[in-house]
Amino acid sequence: MSDDDTPGRADPEELVLDGPGPFQMPICTDLKEIAVGESLAVLRLETLDGQRVDVPVPIGMLVELGEACEEALHQALRSREGPGLQ
Repeated sequence: MSDDDTPGRADPEELVLDGPGPFQMPICTDLKEIAVGESLAVLRLETLDGQRVDVPVPIGMLVELGEACEEALHQALRSREGPGLQ
């Protein structure tokens, strides 16, 4: 590990999504802030390179986003622990 590496940081990852080309972005390392208005929330993230990424999300999508994140976390944990768990 070099002097500027922080433990727990991962390398940028290329993800395959539906549509043209792969999506690649340095992994966001920190959720810096959440601003919530009447109909829109803005999630402020920071990338490995220290760049700020603001993601606008309609309030109604926050529940769906939370459910999708929960399912992704469960899948990640299952894959780490091996094929025996459900």
